[in-house]
Amino acid sequence: MSVILFKDMEMNGVYDTKIIVNTISEKNTAGGKPMLRIMISDGTESVSAVMFDTTKKNLTDTGVKEGMPAQTKIHIDPFGGRSYQIQYLKPTVLDDNERTALVRKPPIDPKNLFVNIIRKIKSSSGREYDLNSVEIPEDDYSLTALAIRLLVKNGKSFVSSSAAKSMHHNLYGGLVYHTSRMVDAAFAICDVYSMLDRELLVCGTAIHDIGKLKELYTADTGAASYTTEGSLLGHALLGIEMIDAEVAERDATAGKETYDRDDIMCIKHLIASHHGKLEWEAIKLPAMPEAMVLHELDMIDSRIYIYEETLSKIEPGTLSEPVFGIAADKTSTPLYKRKKN
Repeated sequence: MSVILFKDMEMNGVYDTKIIVNTISEKNTAGGKPMLRIMISDGTESVSAVMFDTTKKNLTDTGVKEGMPAQTKIHIDPFGGRSYQIQYLKPTVLDDNERTALVRKPPIDPKNLFVNIIRKIKSSSGREYDLNSVEIPEDDYSLTALAIRLLVKNGKSFVSSSAAKSMHHNLYGGLVYHTSRMVDAAFAICDVYSMLDRELLVCGTAIHDIGKLKELYTADTGAASYTTEGSLLGHALLGIEMIDAEVAERDATAGKETYDRDDIMCIKHLIASHHGKLEWEAIKLPAMPEAMVLHELDMIDSRIYIYEETLSKIEPGTLSEPVFGIAADKTSTPLYKRKKN
């Protein structure tokens, strides 16, 4: 069967289609009856839908879980402007065309984005490297070598992982998409602000979210969920642990101290502080110019993605519904799409 897009569903209509189940959360109605709030995707956008008189266990017992495709019947209700009400959900198998339609991916091939990151890292050093290879000399213990080794060692999961469970870049390959755009911006901004250490900033940017490979589990549909380790520790700490493991491995193999310890401390600080504020789960506040710039670039890219996603769904000259995460205090605000000239 063909996938029916949410935007093509008319008010009061009932539609039988296939979707991706992103998240499932349990709620209660005003009358105390069970209901589910389910985030579902049609391959172009995600919407919040409700399912009444059902618990998460009811769905699990039928085989429906977060991150998997499902057959569903959806009623478009005018309540609240436009409400998606799920009448049933059941597990399904996608054919090749349905998988292509439903699994959201970046506009650029994730493998090409990965290659771009490696090239930018090597170029940031100012040293002679083969830009068409991921190889690094065995006796190279620079920040460039550190970042590339960590990325190559985790390359398969890095190109497929989502960058988040929700909010921004929450799609198959979202992490490499988010990172590649940030690396491009980090490389370029050093032409404007000469005090910045380009190698430190670009390498820190390239691996600032590498801990998400342990924080999140990404299904082959692109839907992500938190691991126990991720929930308890967070990706900044997990990323720092991955750096420590790489350094310890190289030291043990060489039988001596390898990477420069000040370099390691500085790049770990970039990861520890990239959320910018303690209330935003930063381990430390940015104490270096590269750390401050990394945080700001992270905010820019995550917010630009939200603008891209939101404005692509509305007509020029109109306002969107209030969107969470754009304002500095992360409150909700509607977004405006300019009229075309």
